[in-house]
Amino acid sequence: MRTSYSGLQKALHWIIALLVIGMIPGGLIFTDFDNKDAIEGIFGAGSFNTFYDAHKSTGFLILFLMLVRIVVKLMSTKPAYEVPLTGPEKAASGAVHGLFYVLLIVVPVLGWIGVSAFPAPLPVYGLFDMPAIVGKDRDLSRLVLDYHGWLAIFVAALVFAHIGAALFHQYVKKDGLIRRMTG
Repeated sequence: MRTSYSGLQKALHWIIALLVIGMIPGGLIFTDFDNKDAIEGIFGAGSFNTFYDAHKSTGFLILFLMLVRIVVKLMSTKPAYEVPLTGPEKAASGAVHGLFYVLLIVVPVLGWIGVSAFPAPLPVYGLFDMPAIVGKDRDLSRLVLDYHGWLAIFVAALVFAHIGAALFHQYVKKDGLIRRMTG
């Protein structure tokens, strides 16, 4: 009986995790126009736009990888637990993972809508631009980007909860749960 995820599932998990963890401070610092002068004072002229473009590009990458991850999840079986979860653990795990899947689609899409409505460029690492998905509407842009930011902060809280639960299983329960994604 298989007790760990496939190599592709593990790769998608860890790549997305690292991208999301990097996006949290990046989104708070490098997309706040109040920080533009300070950022350009430290990193040079034009650096604010470079960081902001990297944030948008990485958001598109997360969206794409999450869509791939959903397809892979639907085509794969879930590995068995070495030690079964309790009822509350199973419920919490399902809720957190479900929220991750929803939010890691919704947050990038809200960013895409907000930047489209501003309007501003939608680059993907300088390779090509994504199309705008709504017309120019600055009020809509502000509203949607506010939701984008608040939901991203909620994602950050979920990341901490997820890491905390993994550490709890590893060091307190010692039930081998973390090996599902590392072994």
